[in-house]
Amino acid sequence: MAPAVRSRAEIRLIRLLSRCEEMAGLNTPDDWRLEKYVGALEERLQAVQKLDSSEKPKEDIISEYAKKIKFLKQLLETQKLPVTSEKSLANQLLVPAKSRTIPTNKESPTGKQIQMQASSRYTTEMRDELMLTEKEKSAGVRYRATSSGGSTQNADTEAILQHQHKMHEKIADEMVALTRNLKHNIMASNRVIKDDLNVIEKSSKKADQNYGQLQTESSRLESHLKKGTNWLLWISLALVCAVFMFMIFFIRFFPKRYS
Repeated sequence: MAPAVRSRAEIRLIRLLSRCEEMAGLNTPDDWRLEKYVGALEERLQAVQKLDSSEKPKEDIISEYAKKIKFLKQLLETQKLPVTSEKSLANQLLVPAKSRTIPTNKESPTGKQIQMQASSRYTTEMRDELMLTEKEKSAGVRYRATSSGGSTQNADTEAILQHQHKMHEKIADEMVALTRNLKHNIMASNRVIKDDLNVIEKSSKKADQNYGQLQTESSRLESHLKKGTNWLLWISLALVCAVFMFMIFFIRFFPKRYS
């Protein structure tokens, strides 16, 4: 049973968790303090788990703390990916924890808001990279046009085609990397879903077995109750008859004498 008043260790954990969520929502992925704070969150969670039963919160609350910390860790791992498109895809696959039983600061963003802010940031970064690539391509074409002077139009066309071919290869490599990551994540999700389905199937079979055993025991108990009631009825009837016969014999052999 959860304590009526939260322990000091749990209060410290909640405060640091709110601070980490605020920092994660500020769009500052280069802030090294957030990674340190998340590490401290894990230590404080372990301290809460080691509390006595009188101060330790419920298991569902501890599980919610752990899910929030796991989301922040995955968010940091996503920010360390080298390619922006991979960051965007990994961010979309994150599952933010919902605050149901944990009291949080109203000013702190929720996990869903943090995920949406990160997605918007990655979209902006990909757009900036695309614009920069287009600018570099245009600048390269202009440079070749001015520096060649007397070069023919065929040479410029060949250079442009080579540059576009390189760009296509780069985009193809990124698409292949995205496809591999997506395939890996889908396979991992399938394994998790299959494991969950197996657990649910086993639980369902166990529940059916328990229900069948419960019905059997209920039938046996009902039959025992009926048998006990019949025997008690016959014993009571025999006792009444015995008392009645005893009273008749007593009156016959010991009549009342009047003085």
